[in-house]
Amino acid sequence: MKRYLIDCGFLLVRLISLLPSCVMSALGNLIGVFAYYVVAKRRNIGIKNLELCFPHMASNDRHKLIREHFKYLMTSALEYSLLFFASRRRIRRLVKIRNIDVLNQYYAKQAIILVCPHFVGLDLAASRLSQDYVGCSIYSQQKNPYITHKLHRARTRFMRDSGGEIFLRNHGLKPVIKKLRSSKPIFYYLPDQDFGERDSVYVPFFAHKNCATVSVLPRLVKLTGAVVIPMAVYKINNHYEIEFFAPWHNYPSDNLYDDVYRINQFVEQAIVPHPAQYFWLHKRFKSQPGLERGAIYRE
Repeated sequence: MKRYLIDCGFLLVRLISLLPSCVMSALGNLIGVFAYYVVAKRRNIGIKNLELCFPHMASNDRHKLIREHFKYLMTSALEYSLLFFASRRRIRRLVKIRNIDVLNQYYAKQAIILVCPHFVGLDLAASRLSQDYVGCSIYSQQKNPYITHKLHRARTRFMRDSGGEIFLRNHGLKPVIKKLRSSKPIFYYLPDQDFGERDSVYVPFFAHKNCATVSVLPRLVKLTGAVVIPMAVYKINNHYEIEFFAPWHNYPSDNLYDDVYRINQFVEQAIVPHPAQYFWLHKRFKSQPGLERGAIYRE
């Protein structure tokens, strides 16, 4: 894609960022309803995920939940513009923090791994935390290097001066381990995507017994001495709230299955208060024992 076309796109993103949050929410709701009916492939993935997780949920309720999710998702897509252009002050107003003492108890004394499931406010929450805390995370390379550059600058604009970093996924975990050992920052860890059977363990996720869940977290804790603090991000009216939960003591244990299952148990716990805000459109069950990858979504 030509660079000038990308710059035109970012000009539109700039204009969107000037909209009040209530206007973004109203537009997001309208676009979300439209997307629910038009983007059938993703809608059906979401419905399938709900069928696997909640087999006793009525079909109408599944469709209602996914329709609501599309509204949240489209609103968050508009709000993503704030990641690039909003002031520190606006992001601080938009994203509130609850139970911050849980984080402060360990910050700068011990490396911290924040276990944060995929909710719609994920990136804005990271931007808010980066204003006050040195952290690091992982990001994926885009097909277009210029877009990758733009995204990198947006995600690091509040952390560059404090020593925060984000690392390319294809570089592996070595840079993250080195960072956690050397400066004891916060690592923003997203635990709930299906990257295949390698380095994963099949554990339950709600009613489905075989959810390929990455087993990296216990190993990271052993290698870095980090404390695990789970968190979730919720949209409440026209703002977001980051909520920290009690740290996981005696983690990891000597049982890998239990350690990985504990991740999914927390994700379940975090979803229950606001199920429509969880990202159900991922192919969370793409890997299944004895099946071709992705086959479960072709039934």
